[in-house]
Amino acid sequence: MRRLGPLAGAIVLLALSGCGSDDAATTPAGKPPSLEAYAEVVADHLGREPRIAEPWDVMTRELEVDADGATLVVGRRDSLDVAVAPTTDNPLVCADESFFDACVELGDDPSGGRLLLGWQEEEPEEDPGVVYVIDRRDGEDVVARYTGAVVTGDPRELDLGISLEEMVAVVSDARLTLG
Repeated sequence: MRRLGPLAGAIVLLALSGCGSDDAATTPAGKPPSLEAYAEVVADHLGREPRIAEPWDVMTRELEVDADGATLVVGRRDSLDVAVAPTTDNPLVCADESFFDACVELGDDPSGGRLLLGWQEEEPEEDPGVVYVIDRRDGEDVVARYTGAVVTGDPRELDLGISLEEMVAVVSDARLTLG
């Protein structure tokens, strides 16, 4: 019994060490939407069914929370990755610009969240670039990542295979929540 006393104390101290932290990644979250739910939302807003729907775990890997999303291939080369995660200060959601070439405000979504646009431009012979639209809601971030067209500058001035308006509609959809 004497050995359990110090061990139990250590366990309690470890458990309490996270209390009071401002780190959103440690905040328990509800269950993320299913792969089918992501596919349904994307199909509704893009007007076409995804050809391929697979798990996308970048938010889980980057934020270390249960926030699996979906990779949805909707054209020959166009893909939209979508995920919902607890609010964080991670650069992946435009909390700062260290991950992106630029992050800009797109305005507010109908439910009061902040819509952000982030992108990385093409790195010739390495990476065609990527476009993110993020809805920073109260307590959660909804992210859509577009890949397909070469990103040569501000996506608002480019002809992408999935429009920014469609991406905004996806991330603003109330069905995408940790509930």
